[in-house]
Amino acid sequence: MNLDDRSRLHKAVEDLTRQTWFPHIPISLALALLGVLHLMPVLDQAQSLQLHLLTPGSIRQDLTGVDLPGVSQLSLGVFLLIMSVGLWLRLQFAWLLAVLGLGLAIVLATLSLQSDRPAGIWQLAYDTLLMGSLLAAHRQFSGGSFQLATLAALVAVLVLFAYTVFGTYYFGAQFSPQIDTLTDALYVSVVTMTTVGFGDFTPTTTDARLFLVSVILLSIALLSTAVGATLIPAMVSRIAQITTGRRVNVLRKNHYIIIGYSALAANTYRELADRQEQVTVILTRKSDSAHFNAEDIDIVVGDGGNLDTLREAGAEQAKAIMALMDDDSENAFVILAVKELQIKAKTVVAVSQAKHLARVRRVHPDMIIAPQVLGGELLTSVLTGERIDVKGIMGRLLGQSDAVQTSDKKKQN
Repeated sequence: MNLDDRSRLHKAVEDLTRQTWFPHIPISLALALLGVLHLMPVLDQAQSLQLHLLTPGSIRQDLTGVDLPGVSQLSLGVFLLIMSVGLWLRLQFAWLLAVLGLGLAIVLATLSLQSDRPAGIWQLAYDTLLMGSLLAAHRQFSGGSFQLATLAALVAVLVLFAYTVFGTYYFGAQFSPQIDTLTDALYVSVVTMTTVGFGDFTPTTTDARLFLVSVILLSIALLSTAVGATLIPAMVSRIAQITTGRRVNVLRKNHYIIIGYSALAANTYRELADRQEQVTVILTRKSDSAHFNAEDIDIVVGDGGNLDTLREAGAEQAKAIMALMDDDSENAFVILAVKELQIKAKTVVAVSQAKHLARVRRVHPDMIIAPQVLGGELLTSVLTGERIDVKGIMGRLLGQSDAVQTSDKKKQN
């Protein structure tokens, strides 16, 4: 592959990653397909799902031959299908749970190799490829609010709880004393998931012991992750509000970042706040926050062109990053720093002087806003009675290169 081919391939990959559906949509569909693949072998062994619903005691009779991997596949298939919806919505918590679920899927695929299943090697390769894709695209799954994270955590806990109750009831004959009712299975499930372990029901076979080990490991991993993603951020935010007297946006996801103070920055913050949007402001001095006339403003003190400061402000999860300082060179440096992070947030830069427009365009921001540059031209057109090209004015106001070039050609003619 020569240099030109590599350049074309690199450009094609960049164009693909700019699409709004890539890569989270293909990954979510691939995860849903994996969930279906895990469900099919188990459902084939079920003689009558309607009979299961009407007579719970028939589960052991109808699912004959379903061993520990089969029980795990049933719950894992449902779990992966649910998490695929979260990946479709680009939820970060769903991404984390999907990684945990894929880890279990790889373990099950490895076990299937020992049983000489012909599809085992292909499923293991598929699981490994999907795991690599998830890890490589981790920056794309940064969406979600506190409410969505709580919902995803609740769904994951319910799936794990159903897996535990179902598995405990299925292995009931392998406990001492035997578990013959769903009530006993529910009791053992709660005791196991909370790691209390009263010892009144003891597993007597290897399969039953391995099942409880899987439940304990999954419970610790899932519950700790759920608490870390939901309760801890809420508690930290509440404590910060009590101690500092202002609200702190700990999550900093799907928000807007304004860098610097200016009249344009203050007005932009006010309009976004009126629309109930989350905004984080990066200022070099904390005292500049008084100009925004807001008590609950989320501030990060530091240099907007510093990568660590941008990460602290949640740039990797932001919707847009706006460099709205009065210094054009500082704004350009901020956009360069954002480009270095290689994130998908839109970049907006303010330009105060016309001579800097061409240079600022070289850093390729998504939008250039230059209200002061065209203010004199617009005022002159009004005073002299010239026809005002509204479309051209708006294009130049927002720094659209096509509109600027068209306007420049008209002036030359």
